[in-house]
Amino acid sequence: MFHPYESLSKVMRGFTGKETERSDEKYSPAETDGGREVSGCSCGCGRPCYPRYCCYGPTGPTGPMGPMGPMGPMGPMGPQGVTGATGATGPMGPMGFPGAAGATGATGATGATGATGPAGAGLENVSEFSVGTPYARGAMVFYNGALYQVAQNNPTGLPGMSPDYNLITVAGATGATGPAGATGATGATGATGATGATGATGATGPAGAAGAAGATGATGATGPAGPAGAAGAAGATGATGATGATGPEGPTGAAGAAGATGATGATGATGPEGPAGAAGAAGATGATGATGATGPTGAAPPLNALYATNTGTQNPASTGDPLTLDTTQLAEGTAITHTGGSSDITLTENGVYQISYSTVGTDTTGAGTTSVQLQEDGTEIPGTTSAANVANANDQAALSGTAIVDVTSAPVTITLNSIGTNQQFSNTGVSVRKLD
Repeated sequence: MFHPYESLSKVMRGFTGKETERSDEKYSPAETDGGREVSGCSCGCGRPCYPRYCCYGPTGPTGPMGPMGPMGPMGPMGPQGVTGATGATGPMGPMGFPGAAGATGATGATGATGATGPAGAGLENVSEFSVGTPYARGAMVFYNGALYQVAQNNPTGLPGMSPDYNLITVAGATGATGPAGATGATGATGATGATGATGATGATGPAGAAGAAGATGATGATGPAGPAGAAGAAGATGATGATGATGPEGPTGAAGAAGATGATGATGATGPEGPAGAAGAAGATGATGATGATGPTGAAPPLNALYATNTGTQNPASTGDPLTLDTTQLAEGTAITHTGGSSDITLTENGVYQISYSTVGTDTTGAGTTSVQLQEDGTEIPGTTSAANVANANDQAALSGTAIVDVTSAPVTITLNSIGTNQQFSNTGVSVRKLD
């Protein structure tokens, strides 16, 4: 408040609490609040008192700090981190075990015929004689228990009767296996088969590492101002008038100006970490490693082959009777067995076999049909029946056939069986070879 002894300059206090130095000039209408003078107020300054000036108590104490403002909103997610550089290609892993053999693909186009290799010296290239076959010059055939060499291409007649066949040897003790003939030149490579269907899509790779944490969100807005400070203390009682009766007690001083704005609330706690950034793009596929060295050539599969004959005549008693084979001309390996004088050839191992036969048949009673077929455990092997018609009794007809058999439940028994009655057979031979 003002004191009587203050000189011409007076310290004035407004609502903002700022002190303003004033001279003795007249107050403006705005400063006098429209001319509304406060009656009964005397500060000893010799001037009228107005609500805006004079008769104010001291500034009240600063109000308490306002409550902490609410937490600011979460800051935006930080940008996704750049994809890391592709790691260096790892060293080539060890060669895996060979995979299981895939299914046999479709047969490619037939390659050009390779040059004819020289004839081998052993029995591996010998085949059963079959009437009408266009044998090449130099081919080796068995007929009636003897071995013949074809003297010219596309021979005619029967071995032993036609000059197109040269007798090499009659049936004798089984000789040692001859050395393998030289391998013929490799035929031209067949055309590439059609591309296989695209494999199923691989499983999705694992998620990329979490992106870096987003930047800290912006500071929350300043909390609202604290409440107004408590009312200031009542102004001091006016001084006693110099003369006259004691004036009435002055009115209670007006409420003190609002306390200063409370200090800014403490910064809100950092918002929770933003969600992980999207997975980074998969790195580029590393370069294909160099092709490993070609492994050594595997050993050739063992030879399993058998050739059995009967050069004499046989008269089966009834249809379906097997023809006997009295001599085993060739036996290699353990997968195919036969006992001389038996009709049974036993395949002791699972696998794929090629079976060929030839015989000469006749009808002993007159015109009729002579026929034979291969059987496996008493059941016809499809496609192996050979039949021919004869016009007169004892007219001869050559019968032959070949089959590829896949054995999955070894052992099995192979026989050559007559079909029909009143038949006679001679010069019979059966050869079997395991192909895998």
